[in-house]
Amino acid sequence: MKKRVLFLTLALVFLVSALCGCSSKEPAPAMTSSQNTEETKESSTETPAVQDSSEKEDSAKDIASENTANVSSSDTSVSASDSTYVPESEDKTPADSDTSASPFAGGLGTAEDPWQVATAEQLDRVRDDLTAHYVLTSDIDLSGFDNWNPIGSFMSKSDAPEDAEVPHPDYAFTGTFDGAGRTISNLSIASEAPMGVGLFGCASGTENGAAFIGHFTLKNVNASGFYLVGGAVGLQFMNCPVSDIHLVGENKLTGLQGIGGIVGTGFDLISDCSATADITVSGDDGACAGLIAGGTTMSSIKNCEVVGGSITATGNTTWGFGALCGAPWGAAELMDCKVSDTVISVSGENNRLVGGLVGFGGTYDPTAPAQISGCTIENVTINVSKTTDSVGGLIGAGKEMMEGSDVMSSFTVSNCSVSGSITGGGNNVGAVVGDPACAVSMECEGGMTVSGEANKAA
Repeated sequence: MKKRVLFLTLALVFLVSALCGCSSKEPAPAMTSSQNTEETKESSTETPAVQDSSEKEDSAKDIASENTANVSSSDTSVSASDSTYVPESEDKTPADSDTSASPFAGGLGTAEDPWQVATAEQLDRVRDDLTAHYVLTSDIDLSGFDNWNPIGSFMSKSDAPEDAEVPHPDYAFTGTFDGAGRTISNLSIASEAPMGVGLFGCASGTENGAAFIGHFTLKNVNASGFYLVGGAVGLQFMNCPVSDIHLVGENKLTGLQGIGGIVGTGFDLISDCSATADITVSGDDGACAGLIAGGTTMSSIKNCEVVGGSITATGNTTWGFGALCGAPWGAAELMDCKVSDTVISVSGENNRLVGGLVGFGGTYDPTAPAQISGCTIENVTINVSKTTDSVGGLIGAGKEMMEGSDVMSSFTVSNCSVSGSITGGGNNVGAVVGDPACAVSMECEGGMTVSGEANKAA
């Protein structure tokens, strides 16, 4: 397979690590859904676009193109010309059988009359038309599926360098999925795919309309993968907001880069979500983990809550961990979010960027710094090694635009409060902000107690 480097565009960040500038040590062979890999999907939906994605997509393409020379040569691109990943078996033994003539419980798959999903087997059929509109009409138990195959997968839009990290609309989910307040329980995934693990592997809007995923509860998720692992969505690309998803029960997620309770990596707004989960970052060079999202690229998080749970990273040279989101690269707003009783443990050597809310943050427009506003951190515990730098009760630090760049992000903090404790740390450890160099202004009550041999900051 073709070798290439991938850097920062987090979700593409990990596609590689494009979001944050980290490199992976494993090749990332291309993957596609185990069904319909050669069927051409209609490119339009009947849902009105919530935003024009063309300008934002062009910006992401520019970033992806600029950053492709900044990661180790051991990284591998995923393109339409590469061999595709097809699971050997779907390992599904659905407990409930659906033998009706219609593939769903009702509806036509349009925005006005969406397909009605009432059983686990019908939920599995969503992959048969990735462009349609769906609504849950019953709670769904997926315990009959030993290893769920994520709906929608990542494939590069084309072989052109600027499209290397843009999802092909024929393989991603581009429709809408309204959970209607229902619960999907007992989701289990042990994926061999290089990226895109979750109930939905990859979801994206198109130039013809927006995709959407939301309004449901996920209960008891056990998911493991490599890049972009999320309970609900592995890769949430542009023009696909995610809203009102709640992760409850016993949830465990494992991956190397871009691991989130709700979204692995996002490129659009994440709002009104909540999560509890135990996240494990596996191996050296692990990065970007948070209980709402592992990372985002130029997209905001609003009105989300994290209760309990943990993030554990034991490898060396890891970075970008926060209870809400590990790596909100270029996110304009982190607003009205709350974290309570979460434990973050980073025990390897030479790590950086750890925070009670986010590992790092900021935009790259000095005239419009990111706003971290109305956020509360309560009783969060951070334990790090003595060689972990830039550790803060709210945020670890700002971040360079790309590896080796002297362009740094900038942010403001207002109307926030912080409590909890930090044990350990190397350079730039602070009760609120680890390294305050990128903080334009700070208005925050309280702060974490800091102990150990840390070089204390703000």
